[in-house]
Amino acid sequence: MSQNITEYVQQIVSKLTGDSGLLEKFKADPAKIVTDLLGIQLDGDILQTVIKAVQGKVNLDEVAQNAGGILDKVKGLFGK
Repeated sequence: MSQNITEYVQQIVSKLTGDSGLLEKFKADPAKIVTDLLGIQLDGDILQTVIKAVQGKVNLDEVAQNAGGILDKVKGLFGK
């Protein structure tokens, strides 16, 4: 089952990262968006596990993007 969860998370993250509008909808109602994107109804515990994993992955991606922007600004300060 954990392999399925990993596949679900990867599938959802790939769709969310390509669509900022969908990402905002996910932040507002993650259970609905996960169910809509997968096209299946998950058990409550599995659904919550998938949501938490997706939220963690999306947050890490956002942190990485922001860190890259900050790094560019710092490099600009030093003329590099």
